[in-house]
Amino acid sequence: MQMAISTSQVFEKPTLKVWVYANDICPLKLKEGDKEAFKALYKFYAPLLYGSIRRNLKNNKSCDLVLEQTFLYAWRNISSYDESKCKMFTWLNRIAAKLASDNL
Repeated sequence: MQMAISTSQVFEKPTLKVWVYANDICPLKLKEGDKEAFKALYKFYAPLLYGSIRRNLKNNKSCDLVLEQTFLYAWRNISSYDESKCKMFTWLNRIAAKLASDNL
């Protein structure tokens, strides 16, 4: 038995899920203030950083706050990031660890 398909389903725009890879995040674009590059940075690293923060802080609200503060700090201080010294995740994780220790 075939299922009926409504006309609204036929004319819906197809959706495309976008995958972000670490290599797609360009530090130069971030340093130029490219908001799309920063969105990609957040989309890729936020879940990883949240897990790291969660290991140090047990309160969900505190974790959310530290994650937000981490990305705000990164946005404001991206010019200080030196990709020859460490990977982006390492830099972000250090920021998050410092902010988490301040919230203990």
